[in-house]
Amino acid sequence: MSHPPRSRAGRVIGRVLYVGALSVGISIAITAYATFNTDEPAAGQCVNITDADTAEPGWRRADCGSTESDFVIAKVTASSDTCPPGYATASQDTRRTSGMRLCLVPDVVVGDCLRVPRASIETKVRCGEPDADAEVIAVASNTGGGAACPPGTGRFTVYPDPARTVCTKTSRQ
Repeated sequence: MSHPPRSRAGRVIGRVLYVGALSVGISIAITAYATFNTDEPAAGQCVNITDADTAEPGWRRADCGSTESDFVIAKVTASSDTCPPGYATASQDTRRTSGMRLCLVPDVVVGDCLRVPRASIETKVRCGEPDADAEVIAVASNTGGGAACPPGTGRFTVYPDPARTVCTKTSRQ
């Protein structure tokens, strides 16, 4: 059984409908990608610092609490703004993040070791490595400062938001 031949008008209408449906599908896919695949940093997310020895270190996202995560984002500001005293800062100029500065609080736990670079901000390293300058001996979810730290603390840093006191001791002998 053969089908009757289609008219020229029927073929044109079929092609127009096909192209229209394809265009709608592509538009939906692009909108979904832009909506759900954003790289915009937000407070509470964590980052891994790149180029820590430069004047303007960069960053990439990391899972909070992981060995790759160096910091929790406390605040995202315009690149012309400054972070509160004591906060580490990083910026990155890409098409999506141009003009942003991240104000950062260490994402550390007791036993983590830190490398204090010559030019910029400290990052986590494996304890025992030659670059390990300090070991975290206490982390308190408050702004208690030295009172929140145990004996043997060589240095402590207080961050008001999110409230955190990080206590370290020198790990080099």
